Amino acid sequence: MLKLFSPLFRVGVCLSLIFCIVETSQTASAENGQQRLSNPIQNASLSQKHVRLLTIGNSFSRNATNHLDDLVKAGGHQLTHRPVTVGGASMELHANKALNNEKDPQAAAGLYSNKSSLQQALQSDDWDYVTIQQASFKSHNIENYRPFASQLQNIIGRYAPGAELLVHQTWAYRVDDPRFTKPSSDEKEPATQAEMYEMLSHAYKTIASDLGVRRIPVGDAFYIADTDNAFGYRPDQSFDIKSAKHPQLPDQANSLHVGWQWRKQKGTKPEWVLRMDGHHANTAGEYLGACVWYETLFNESCVGNEYYPEGLGKEYALFLQKTAHQAVAKNQNQRTSPVQKKFKDPNPQRYKLQARASKIDPRTKEYPEIKFEFGTDQKPQDLENASVDTRVAPEGKLVIWLMGHNDRLFERLNNYGLHAIQVSYANKWFGTLCRPQPKDAQARGNVRLEAATGEDFSDELDLARPDGMAERAFQFVKWLAKENPQGNWEQFLSSDGKGLQWDKVIISGSSHGSTTAARFAKHQRVDRVVMLCGPRDQDQDWQANRSATPANRYFGFSHVLDGGWSGDHYCRSWELLGMHEFGPIVNVDDEAAPYQNTRRLISSADVNGDPKRAHSSVGPGGASPKNADGEYLFEPVWKYLYTHPVDKVGEATDEDPSCKRVHIEFN
Repeated sequence: MLKLFSPLFRVGVCLSLIFCIVETSQTASAENGQQRLSNPIQNASLSQKHVRLLTIGNSFSRNATNHLDDLVKAGGHQLTHRPVTVGGASMELHANKALNNEKDPQAAAGLYSNKSSLQQALQSDDWDYVTIQQASFKSHNIENYRPFASQLQNIIGRYAPGAELLVHQTWAYRVDDPRFTKPSSDEKEPATQAEMYEMLSHAYKTIASDLGVRRIPVGDAFYIADTDNAFGYRPDQSFDIKSAKHPQLPDQANSLHVGWQWRKQKGTKPEWVLRMDGHHANTAGEYLGACVWYETLFNESCVGNEYYPEGLGKEYALFLQKTAHQAVAKNQNQRTSPVQKKFKDPNPQRYKLQARASKIDPRTKEYPEIKFEFGTDQKPQDLENASVDTRVAPEGKLVIWLMGHNDRLFERLNNYGLHAIQVSYANKWFGTLCRPQPKDAQARGNVRLEAATGEDFSDELDLARPDGMAERAFQFVKWLAKENPQGNWEQFLSSDGKGLQWDKVIISGSSHGSTTAARFAKHQRVDRVVMLCGPRDQDQDWQANRSATPANRYFGFSHVLDGGWSGDHYCRSWELLGMHEFGPIVNVDDEAAPYQNTRRLISSADVNGDPKRAHSSVGPGGASPKNADGEYLFEPVWKYLYTHPVDKVGEATDEDPSCKRVHIEFN
């Protein structure tokens, strides 16, 4: 049996409001003065997994993951763990920090003590899992979770949409904790350990159901172990606390909590004081919690894992492993298998599908004030288009096109192995609002964001969520999953069934569509942004806002005769978006793919000197130039824009001093 050493009782860290951040890997690390030893034995496994985990919580999440890395190594796997913890922190504290950071990324109210934000932590890696939990003293009341759990889910979904959100169920205090030996007169407060467990269990189950996510049932495991006939904790009734002398302690065998301990006080008498900590986990509790986390994250039984901490004993460690396994199995907490990307179509072909948004979703409505109407069955104005080619190996990516349908473009996207949809959403505000000029440098961007999300970002329009791009796209993909099962559209639906899997989405458009695509990607992380003849909004500064989508995932293409280029609209936006950090401006007429791995492409191909034709030329169509054989000159450009690996980037360049930055000044 392999044993790694740790103190028998370890008090939870981060008890004061200190932001803690630690990375764990397969190297030795020191934590709070305790040496964490690397496992000298690696269990070779063909099914080795590397899990990337971000925990948002407090000392209880640190308790429950203290032995997780050692279990993972003994299981032959790898863990990258980043905790975002504040001692005693509730969901409310973390949610408020995140929301304050949304309002002002520099404000202290949105930052932790290391001057970083939750949003930055979410963007720091491609997390497999992100966890949230409630502060233990608030865990029994479901009202303490609302609306903060859903606010955190929203932030996590925007900045780390590829991660699965999990709710970490914490545990009830020890049966002899002062909360129970001296109970509150408040009827809403639990008077016993059993009551606290029942109340927090109900609250965690309810909030997990509300969010549509899984629980990590550590609290269940604690209660099962605490009430076990053979290994459950029983208070030492023979020990007199009042007359105890240092270093006397009661029998605390099988306790999962720190319990009674002597603490030394400097400069006071008595020098030693007996204190009770019935909240935090000791080594046994930490190990039990880690076993539950291991089974949940790796979908693998912890029973028989060779690691257990020094001092537990083999028999007791095995009991804790079996208890963890029982708690996870009882909750049927196994992750469902991901949808396979490979097509299973008995008659492979390119499918072209159409549907009316108003027929798919009866909640949609018209906006006559901007001439956004459904039309008639004979002349529908709300048609949505989709296509997929099951003869082509799929890439597992969905392109959402934010302009009028262009089947020539969609045919190419399908040839690249991409799914593609064009949605009808209330997008005609851009020509009617913010006139004669926007009220400030964010106003036009807020209109775009409201049109894209259906959420309230602008006071200049009142848009219902079903009429925003995001909800229209979601409803369309749900319809496609039923109508065209051969196309595997269901892979783009989130696991909770409430939206799209945005990390699989390429958001794209031309002109105003490319501008809205970029604005949406600043708010919601997506796989990639492809901007043809755009973005504009030269009188706005939203392009410089913090971006949920990393800057290396933005790609732009313009013709030099396009008014947006000659007027310094595009070059300004590209630099504000940070695209100059990934390569120079490259003329595709002079250089072949991969164009120095840059994100900024231009062309000066012959368009008869027509700026309007230049504007349309960068997408496949009648205005796009062709060679002597009748082939589009920009074929390799389009493939590059939509398929070039985002991690392959060019050399950074300085901003262009000749690119006009200020087009309008606001008071």
